[in-house]
Amino acid sequence: MRRRNRLLTYLWVEIKYLELMFRVGTTTTCPEGQRWSTIKLTNGHEVCQISVGMTGLVWAVLMTGKAIVRTGVTRDNPMGEDWVEVDPPQKDLKLVQVSVGTDAVWAVTHDGEVWFRKGVKGEMSGVCEQMASGTGWVEMMSKMSLVSVAPNDQVWAVGHEDRCLYYRSGITQSELTGKKWRLINAPLQLSRASSNASLSSSNRHSMSGTPQQQRHQSWGSLNRPHSTSEGTTLIREWEEQSRSAPTPTSLKLWQRANDGKNSQQTSFQDIYLSEEKKRSSNSLDMGDLTEASVANITISNESLTKSGESIVVSGKGMGNVVKINPAAWSPVHSVGSMVGVEAHPETDGCIFDPDLTSDSGVYGEDESSGGIYWGECDAFWCKVEAGACYVDSTNPPKWIADMNGGSHGDIGEPWRMYILEELKKRLKNVQFEPVKYEKVVEKSSWVKNGDAKCKVKGSISYDDCIIELEWISSDSGSLDSGIFTILNSDGATTILQFSVSEIMSVVCCSEPGNPRIAIHTPRMPRSKVVRLQFSSDSDMEDWLAHLTSVSCQLNNVYGRPGPSSIWTTTALGDVYVYDPAATEESQYINGAYVQELDVAGKEVPYECILQNGFGCGSSLKITVCIHDDAERLSFNLVCYSTMSNVKQKSVMESHDVALHFNPRLKENIIVRNTYQNGQWGDEERNGGSPLKPGSDLTLEIVCETRGYRIYIDDTEFVFYSHRILPQSITHLRIKGLMTLCGILYKSPSIIIDPITMFWRQMGGHLKKVETCAVGVTWGIGYDSTARVYTGGWGGSFLKGLGSNTGINTMTDTHNYYVYENQRWNPVTGYTSHGLPTDRYMWSDATGRQKRTRELTKLLSMHWHWVSDWIVDFHTPGGVDRDGWQYATDFPFQYHGKKQFTDYVRRRRWFRRCQLTTSGPWQELGNTKLLDVSLYGTGKPGTDAPVYIWAVATNGEALFRRGVSESCPVGVSWEHIPSDQALVSISCGPTGQVWAVGRNGSSYWRLGITPAKPTGVQWQNVEPPTNAHLKYISVGKDVVWALDTSGKLHVRREVQLNVFPEGTHWQTLPVMPNDPIHIEIPENYTKHPKKATFLGKLCRVPLKTSSALGNAVIGSVNLDTLSEPCSIDMSVVNAKQGFRQVSVAREPGQVWAISGSGILCRRIGITDENPAGTGWATGIGANWQYISVGALVNKSK
Repeated sequence: MRRRNRLLTYLWVEIKYLELMFRVGTTTTCPEGQRWSTIKLTNGHEVCQISVGMTGLVWAVLMTGKAIVRTGVTRDNPMGEDWVEVDPPQKDLKLVQVSVGTDAVWAVTHDGEVWFRKGVKGEMSGVCEQMASGTGWVEMMSKMSLVSVAPNDQVWAVGHEDRCLYYRSGITQSELTGKKWRLINAPLQLSRASSNASLSSSNRHSMSGTPQQQRHQSWGSLNRPHSTSEGTTLIREWEEQSRSAPTPTSLKLWQRANDGKNSQQTSFQDIYLSEEKKRSSNSLDMGDLTEASVANITISNESLTKSGESIVVSGKGMGNVVKINPAAWSPVHSVGSMVGVEAHPETDGCIFDPDLTSDSGVYGEDESSGGIYWGECDAFWCKVEAGACYVDSTNPPKWIADMNGGSHGDIGEPWRMYILEELKKRLKNVQFEPVKYEKVVEKSSWVKNGDAKCKVKGSISYDDCIIELEWISSDSGSLDSGIFTILNSDGATTILQFSVSEIMSVVCCSEPGNPRIAIHTPRMPRSKVVRLQFSSDSDMEDWLAHLTSVSCQLNNVYGRPGPSSIWTTTALGDVYVYDPAATEESQYINGAYVQELDVAGKEVPYECILQNGFGCGSSLKITVCIHDDAERLSFNLVCYSTMSNVKQKSVMESHDVALHFNPRLKENIIVRNTYQNGQWGDEERNGGSPLKPGSDLTLEIVCETRGYRIYIDDTEFVFYSHRILPQSITHLRIKGLMTLCGILYKSPSIIIDPITMFWRQMGGHLKKVETCAVGVTWGIGYDSTARVYTGGWGGSFLKGLGSNTGINTMTDTHNYYVYENQRWNPVTGYTSHGLPTDRYMWSDATGRQKRTRELTKLLSMHWHWVSDWIVDFHTPGGVDRDGWQYATDFPFQYHGKKQFTDYVRRRRWFRRCQLTTSGPWQELGNTKLLDVSLYGTGKPGTDAPVYIWAVATNGEALFRRGVSESCPVGVSWEHIPSDQALVSISCGPTGQVWAVGRNGSSYWRLGITPAKPTGVQWQNVEPPTNAHLKYISVGKDVVWALDTSGKLHVRREVQLNVFPEGTHWQTLPVMPNDPIHIEIPENYTKHPKKATFLGKLCRVPLKTSSALGNAVIGSVNLDTLSEPCSIDMSVVNAKQGFRQVSVAREPGQVWAISGSGILCRRIGITDENPAGTGWATGIGANWQYISVGALVNKSK
């Protein structure tokens, strides 16, 4: 276990069953430790075996067959606090052995069965009892006599019956149980200094001395009695030659024996065939010793002879002689080396006398003779210990990899090849056409279930439940389907069930100590967001990976997203992407993009957003069933406008109507008109009406250059000329007694509905991400590290279900802040005892949430602390020498110098933590960045230059040289000087580059040309009145900016050749028709009265002003609730305004993130009104950042 870059070694010893001893102070520099400390056992437990893991986690096996786990083991308390008892897997089983790794615990029962303990997390085992003891047993369906887990969770074992050595292959962090056992045919090698008998040899002269057949013998022959004269003779012959090194005399004897017995030399093939015969023969009994068997083995042991000579033993398939010198001693058994050998000058002459053989020398071996020093045998292994063995599962040693491949050795056997050839010959004469036959298995399915807590619509807390995911896949992939079910904790009642196709995004929404995910299903009326809470991070990540995988399969999105994708990040740093390629493919029909609007279960009056407006080339086809008692119908194309001081009762009727199509059934006429600036125009009544009550109606409206061509039941009815520009149309509104059957909306460009966008998690951890039209994408981490997208998909979150291409390890840091608040009183001065109405004395920045240093938790198991709590001397507003900043009262403006009227003070503490994860991102140098912006000068595939501007952490502007589609990393940075330190920058088409300084002003770069892409100088642009800008985004002939209060500002009349800096700022007001802006009553308290929803708006009885609830709904107006309910206070309490805004390089695309983390798209943008008129909202996944720099309005 590491502690502050120091390696600690923990030693636990079992003494007489009743006590355990812990060795204090054992380290690499002090391996003997300092003293023993007794660990008491409770309840009369008797321990028979103990195991310690890499993180200090301790498991012990009791004589009763149960296990106990030491809890509270941390770096500061290595002896732990208490014991927790763990039952065996089944009542009739008893544990006999256990082995602990980092995140894995393996056990063996009395009958040899192997079990894996799931739910163990070593790093968190000291603070969480469940992560130390695990959650359950998993049977491995194999029998072993012993297992040993390495520090990196790799597993070794000894077979139960064959006593062979095994290695568990396929073990990874995402699959700790591995795949299968691999037999390790381990050759044994002894140092010349070994003092025990062995089954292998390192005698470098054995190849030239003893005949091969004399060096092979089965292990069983060691147990036979040595009673024959032949055996005794052979023993005496070898006693003179059995020392660790051959003497000159013995060397001559071997050479003479070799010269005289050349006829007895046999080839390796002969030896192998001879051994095969021995293995298949059962004629030699264990208790009988024949002349033939004795001739193949010679044994001299210390227990049998007083001379202390070595043993020569040979086993099955062994081609070398084992020679042991008891007189030689070595502190470390070196492998094929003479290091550490204590040699005797009289007996070990080969060390001191020159040797004329090719491999002589103190260090002995060379490559040509390396094979001599390894011998193989069928050893009966009794124990294996992997505590110091690190085997990389992704890159195993060659001897394991070779054996893995060698497990299929029978593939090339002659009998198998013969059978395959015969089958091929047989098939030549058979007429077989697979197309004519039905597939035996066309679909496959699997079911995953588990326990969780859920929070659905209408719930105020998380309730216990059972969740189940069923997936059915087909060979073609076109018929894939899945069902997600939430059941009560008893499994008898279904709480919620929906198709996987309803899932638009799966997002981690964990809080410290509460692993959670949010499943966004915005098209479901019952519950638009399903939140699940799990017992551990592992369970949460497992479900996140599976739900992400199946939803991506269903939406057919894999790998690298298209160059026109939209990238986002969440407040937790997760990276998501929306690829419009799948939407484009599904929408394009007969030369136009078609969207079928959702009218299922919708009642009239009905209103929906036309995402692309209703410009030339657009059309609507509306199918309705007119009621028998209907008198008037209306179909309106509405132009929503941003207006203030509008009374609530007229807010729905205050917008312009470009086309009012009004069938009046009793009068038998159809009126066409336009409502503009609060007044109706002249009506058009000619043409009569073909509509009757109780009939079906198919109405089609086609927008042309001059006006609207209107069809009734596929027959042209009338042409209505434009009175308002059709580009300003944003909504369709339908009223009257009728039933909606269907609405088809056609547009010349791709239709992107924010509420139906499928967001795919890409992997990695970033604060910002920026992209451009050629697909080059950059990101910035919370530690200001710049990264470049590698083109992969996956990482830690996907648990190996994605690709491994381009996936790199990532680290990121985050600071936790806690505020210490104090109030002054005349007696004691500043103290932590405040007034009853004061904020918490330890709180967040607002003072509304209680925060303490002791109770601060990390978000997940992937985070770890890298510092202690430290006073922050860089708190905004300034501090004194002790870190305090003062104010007249809470929460007034704070300053760093105490004044006479200051009665309160606060100081900020921070602690840094680090995240270790992985994702498809490559780190870019050591330059730390605050902001970055990209602009691609060409189309995808042209490898045109990409302009990248950035702001370093010191406030300097940077320009990246050499960036292109083929080289997204670029070559070098060029510093662009500026008088004011910058905090944000954005580059757009036609050489536009704007920036924001730390003083809140904006700047634009003058003199940018293709020949000089860095420009000449910065020009100052005054910020909006009473605004302090912090972020800026540049589009075509428009600039959007965000200030520190969350308000948006639009720079108007930006013209490249006339006014490249624009003329004035337009500030967007907070309007009731913008659902992300919520008006909060001034006298709002912690326990507000119920707010009753009326249509799209809701009244709060505390004040006459209106408030909007449930801002997660995907429309300009909020979703209508079927029954009165209270306002979603999580939305009301959210920060108002916006977090970030992004402008595409083509007109009409402005996207933003609201203060409550909701995705927003600006609608009503025209050339005359680049600021737009309203917002269309998507899902609220706590988004933090969005980039639409690559989004292109594709038209067919």
